Amino acid sequence: MPRRAASSSGLRRVDFPYLKDAQGRFAPIVYLQVWTGDRWLYLQAYVDSGASWSVFHLDVAQLLGIKLTRAKRRYVTLGNGSVLPIYLQRIKVRFAGEEFMVPAGFSDALRMGFNLMGRAGFFSRFAMSFNDRARLLTVTRLSK
Repeated sequence: MPRRAASSSGLRRVDFPYLKDAQGRFAPIVYLQVWTGDRWLYLQAYVDSGASWSVFHLDVAQLLGIKLTRAKRRYVTLGNGSVLPIYLQRIKVRFAGEEFMVPAGFSDALRMGFNLMGRAGFFSRFAMSFNDRARLLTVTRLSK
């Protein structure tokens, strides 16, 4: 679970210890909450500073009651050069003690065993510091 702390500059900081992925390796995987319309749902996501958007498995869209026929269809290029079709929609999230809207993609072609937390909506609000040696992701709220 995350540990909250105040930084010396007075900005709020939250430390997320790395979690083990499906292969048993420690990775920057965090818990966040998404709003379903009547309750908050906890999800895990791999924090990926190379991803423009967050991408969740298609079943998450169904849990959130998102009508994909109303979502914008986009294509994103992955690091290996393959193209991933996504349905882009704004969703309400809670992360690091904050509640806000973010653009998120949903795809049935996401072949990873985890959701991805990308830069849009997150990296403009928070500074993310990855410390692989300590297996720790430090998230600091940026001043408004």
